[in-house]
Amino acid sequence: MAESRSDPTVAPARPYASVIVGTDFTPCSAVAVGQAVRIAAWPGGRGAAARAVHVIDTTVVVELESVLSAYQQALRDNLVKDAHEAWREFAAKIAGAAELPLHVSINNRLVGILNHAREHKADLLVMGAFGDRRPDVGFGTVATACVRNSMADVLLVRDTQVGPFKRVVAAVDFSETSARALARAALFAARDGAELHVLHVFDAPWHRLHYRAPEPLAPPHLQKQYRDALQRRLADFVRPITDTHKGLRVLPVCYDNPGHRSGIVDYARSVSADLIALGTRGRTNLRDILLGSTAEKALDESPCSVLAVKPEGFRHPLAAGEEQRLHGLRPEF
Repeated sequence: MAESRSDPTVAPARPYASVIVGTDFTPCSAVAVGQAVRIAAWPGGRGAAARAVHVIDTTVVVELESVLSAYQQALRDNLVKDAHEAWREFAAKIAGAAELPLHVSINNRLVGILNHAREHKADLLVMGAFGDRRPDVGFGTVATACVRNSMADVLLVRDTQVGPFKRVVAAVDFSETSARALARAALFAARDGAELHVLHVFDAPWHRLHYRAPEPLAPPHLQKQYRDALQRRLADFVRPITDTHKGLRVLPVCYDNPGHRSGIVDYARSVSADLIALGTRGRTNLRDILLGSTAEKALDESPCSVLAVKPEGFRHPLAAGEEQRLHGLRPEF
């Protein structure tokens, strides 16, 4: 039988108040900017402030300066000016983007993005899935690093995701963080008129055989009892969402898959999902700041966009502007 326990209540998610979108002027970041503009303008929201940030990598600037004469030391100012001009041309092709303020800085790309998110108290960071190199699955190194280090939720957008999401998969494990992820996923689905699949992946105990047993340890009627109890638990977990978002199409799914981490990606592929929402796991021990193996798997193998929702009160020294506390440890890329 499925274990009986008290699960956290899924509280309704409030719309995001401050949205930061990173751009490197690539086609994928253009899609991310479009999504940030759209999310900030969602009906019924609080009129979220959306801002764009472009970070010129410090390494590139230092290398250029090392070969320039003293008469060309205005390089940094010129690069910032060029970036603003590039933004005007870039944003003109994206509905609503020309109105976004752009901040340009010269820094480590990850640190520059996180600093801007902190300064504007962002609760959502939107990034393109990759830059110039397009992976068929997974995400680029900067995008993944933002998920690991950001204190805000992070939406990684694939270049194919123009416009509203149509099918959202919320991966839940009945934890507090997955309850937050479900609430966020429901908000996205409700605003976009999307179908919401609430997915719980489980590894059924009857798959684990005794070394002498020719058949599963649990007979069919006990397997059914186990599945039914798990389905009831998931239905109870989801009920606050259906009560909050009337008319939202919600499909609670208990998915038996021996590979729990890969099960989320497999299921998302099977229903042609365009967004996976899941919670991340974080520890404040500087030697063990973790994303969580399930979230890592989704980032490595997801064929669609991902919304990574942070735990309540999650704090990362890099995102908090406390790099000195890292004691020389490098940012997680």
